[in-house]
Amino acid sequence: MLILIDSSVVDKGDENTWDDETVLALENLASARREGKHIVMAKRETFKKIAQCSRLSQFARKIYHKLYNQSTQFQSYLSAVTRYIEIVNPCYEPAVISDSGKQIIKVGPRFFNDSESVQKTILLCENSDDAVLYEIIAKVYLIWKKMNVKIVCEPRGGGGNTISSEYINIQKFKKRFCLCIVDSDKIAPDGNLGSTASRLQALSDSTCINTENFILDCREVENLIPNSILSELCSKNQERLKALKIFEDISSSAVDIRYFLDIKKGTRMKEVIQSSNPNIKSFWEVKISMSPHILSCIDNWCQVNWQCSSSGECQCKISLGFGESTLSNTVEYLKQKSPHEIARIIDKSMVSDWEKMGQVVMNWCIAESPIRA
Repeated sequence: MLILIDSSVVDKGDENTWDDETVLALENLASARREGKHIVMAKRETFKKIAQCSRLSQFARKIYHKLYNQSTQFQSYLSAVTRYIEIVNPCYEPAVISDSGKQIIKVGPRFFNDSESVQKTILLCENSDDAVLYEIIAKVYLIWKKMNVKIVCEPRGGGGNTISSEYINIQKFKKRFCLCIVDSDKIAPDGNLGSTASRLQALSDSTCINTENFILDCREVENLIPNSILSELCSKNQERLKALKIFEDISSSAVDIRYFLDIKKGTRMKEVIQSSNPNIKSFWEVKISMSPHILSCIDNWCQVNWQCSSSGECQCKISLGFGESTLSNTVEYLKQKSPHEIARIIDKSMVSDWEKMGQVVMNWCIAESPIRA
């Protein structure tokens, strides 16, 4: 994360007037920056004053001296993030301030007195493959933005049933930065959230300043996989090729639908019809009428009466599935490519979705390379 040390932290008198909490916080931040876990910023005059503090260890003073020499490049980082930490003194109560489209988390030096508070940001997702894909998306975003920084985090896969409990536990201790990303499981833009997202939303503490829970706008992480990558996964699999052809037909005529299809299992009309949410019905009625493929695949009686004519398995297949291993196959494929290579193959229609996710992950996980001092 980007951590800005305001001049108020060290401006009051010489170093002998700084309280022990301030000195300890500066020591911990130097350690975090040396290890490349976060970006630490300040004005040059502030870095210079900190680097001269005899109450800091020799290694910490060296770190701040290096940061003093590099400080001209920091302004570009500050303009790139939309959420960052600012250490101010005094700060009687941590608070989040909105300013010109940015969320500024204002804290006092005491916030960083525990060394655990400067560890890598936790990227908590429903499984490890989710976390890997979000890291990749963020790294591609850095390429697009021409930013020479790192994405550094501690990925964790919480599992759909346990992720809320793990996130709430992290919030309870208030020591670690954590970004939690979960699937919405919605089948329409204004549809109902799934059980995992609903539980996370209901139980999490929205006032916790060092965490964020982000619920996808689309159905699942698989809906963020561009057609260009799905195509690569299908090259030797006839079933997937058939699913891809249908998926591309739908995307070309009713692009919004691609975000709410079940990529792994496929989507059947019955799933849509059974929902009692009127927003789901109105969304799908419009989109179905725009898609010649869907109209050709569903029973006219079902569409007109908005009921399923089958007492058993629904025969109206809106889309086919790519299989349960779609995400793991995607991650395996992308791991073989550099962020620059991936950046060149992303469909233009998906760039804005990747940029949105990339910004969120970058805000929490931005870092620089370790410093050898």
